[in-house]
Amino acid sequence: MKNVMLICNGGMSTSILANRMNELLQGKYEVAAYGEQDYVDHLEGVDCILIGPQIRYLLPDIQKMVGENIPVESIEPRTYGTMNAAKVIEQIDRMTEK
Repeated sequence: MKNVMLICNGGMSTSILANRMNELLQGKYEVAAYGEQDYVDHLEGVDCILIGPQIRYLLPDIQKMVGENIPVESIEPRTYGTMNAAKVIEQIDRMTEK
């Protein structure tokens, strides 16, 4: 099973999205959400990272922090705003196929 991390300002909105995703995934991935200030403490075993659009300006910093082995992308604003868990799962599928 792959481990996916969602990051936003405080981890609140991504927690809602993570819960919806975990319900749909039924064990395909394990999704956890963290705030930008504490994600670094939870990087062990993470296979990919998605960040909320409100902190997409941090994308280069997060990529630098985690290195080249963990893909990092921003969630499209409309997908995030509507909490479209299925579309985010499609994004994870694409990220992990690389």
